[in-house]
Amino acid sequence: RLRRTPAGKRLVSAYRLAGGHAYQISVRRRIAFDRRHALSGRACAVCVEIGVIVFCLLVVGLMVLLVESEPMRKERESAGVALTGFVAILIVATCALAAIALRRMVRRWRAASSTIFTSEV
Repeated sequence: RLRRTPAGKRLVSAYRLAGGHAYQISVRRRIAFDRRHALSGRACAVCVEIGVIVFCLLVVGLMVLLVESEPMRKERESAGVALTGFVAILIVATCALAAIALRRMVRRWRAASSTIFTSEV
C-alpha cells in the first residue's frame, strides 16, 4: 500500500525495527526485461500507446510542413492571419499535451516493467 502513495513512490530508504534496533532498508527499482515485466501485456499496451502518440506528433509535423509549403501559400493568404494564428495555437497546444502524455506513458511503462528490490544496509 505504501508504494501506491506519492510518498511511497519517492521512497529511497526506510527503516525496520527488530529487537529494539533500527536497520536501514534500501529500496531500488530496476527494469526487468522478462515476460512478467517488460514484456507483459500491460507494458506492451503502454508501448503501443507511446507509438500512437509519436505517430500523431509526426503527422502534425508533416501537416505543418505541408501548410508552410509554396503550393499552399495562396490558401494561407486567403485564410487570413487570425485563422493561421489560431491553427498555430492549436498545433502548439497539441504538441504540449502530447509531451505531457508521453511523459506519463513512459512513467507507466517504467512502473509496469520494473521490479522493486529491497535490502538491508
